[in-house]
Amino acid sequence: MTRSILICCLLSLTLTATRAGAQETAPLEFALADFPPYFQLDGKGEPSGPVLDLTAALFAEAELPYSIRAYPAARLYNRLQQGQTSVSMAGDGHPGMLAGALQGNTPIFNLALNVYRKPQQPPIHSVADLAGNSVILMGAYSYGALGQQLRAPGASVRVAPANSHASALQMLLHDRAHYLLNYADPMRGLLSGLPLNSVVSDPLLRMDVYLFVSRAHPDAEALRDRLDTALRALEERGEVQRILDAADYNQ
Repeated sequence: MTRSILICCLLSLTLTATRAGAQETAPLEFALADFPPYFQLDGKGEPSGPVLDLTAALFAEAELPYSIRAYPAARLYNRLQQGQTSVSMAGDGHPGMLAGALQGNTPIFNLALNVYRKPQQPPIHSVADLAGNSVILMGAYSYGALGQQLRAPGASVRVAPANSHASALQMLLHDRAHYLLNYADPMRGLLSGLPLNSVVSDPLLRMDVYLFVSRAHPDAEALRDRLDTALRALEERGEVQRILDAADYNQ
């Protein structure tokens, strides 16, 4: 073999190895639709919320590179089906996700939407129990179909908007409304500083949140299992709850 042919062969092998390495280390796209208070776009259009820190910890534990993106829900589902988005996150059994993705086996966290009240107010067992009462809602949150129902012109509920979780709690404490509808994670730290039983809560909605891995990914099941393993390691060390507890939910 002449020297020139040998050099050409070595260059070809080097380029092939470089391309294979680039494919192996290409960042996985992790994408979400608007999911407050855990993930949303801030005033500058940048993603914010504790899911950013959760994702960073998860992919670091799994030793996988990633990039994070935000899309409208319909576009996100399409990207999962096409394999352009590799990983996402949503509630258990989410139909839009399952159309193009495998659901993980380990819940990331539990989304808990509660009704908060002073002890003298009657407990709330369903949305219908809120009729005829005033309810504090976070102005930045839609609360999905439930929020639309409560804010509808014909609803017999007086909505009192709040600009922050702290101000919402103060409104409740100062009798600006009968009830406060909010998520458990942003309320946990605020309630810890109050006298015992000054505010109580009634569960309104509970939902486990899971990872979803695109079925179009070339090794979807292995990727799902790898991320599940990493997630379990984080949860065993208490990292997931630590991130949720430390988050700034007013961003």
